[in-house]
Amino acid sequence: MNEAWEEFASRLRTYPAGVHKLLPPCSEERLNEVQASLGTMPNDLADMLRRFDGAQLFIKHGPLLSIFRSSINPSLSSMEWAADWCIDQYTPAWRASHHRPTDWAIGMMNYGGLILLDKEGSVREWDTSQHTWEPRTWTIEEWLARILEEGDAYLNE
Repeated sequence: MNEAWEEFASRLRTYPAGVHKLLPPCSEERLNEVQASLGTMPNDLADMLRRFDGAQLFIKHGPLLSIFRSSINPSLSSMEWAADWCIDQYTPAWRASHHRPTDWAIGMMNYGGLILLDKEGSVREWDTSQHTWEPRTWTIEEWLARILEEGDAYLNE
């Protein structure tokens, strides 16, 4: 098991209250249901969901990053969470519209960057307004380090 998400979650806990909102971990039953409908997810995604099932990170006037959750019953109110910002709802729409059958949609940046994880565990960002890929691909460790760096800069603006 990759410890990247555990280290990331530990780092998030060092920030003052209210800077992050992490939802409780996903149940193994729900994790299995999502994989039954969408295929086996990359280990890094399963590791994340076992630590928290969705998050809003670096909240200033709004979150810098919203990490998608699994859809659950009962669902959260639209005041708490965007209804379609769920891995098992956004991923099929992304796969169908972009012909990328093994990608997993895992989050959205406040500037419209859709965060995607491929079956090899590489992270890419799709610019939803320009309809182009950001030029860089990251490992999960590199991407998490980038988020912490960007988050600190965002909070200090």
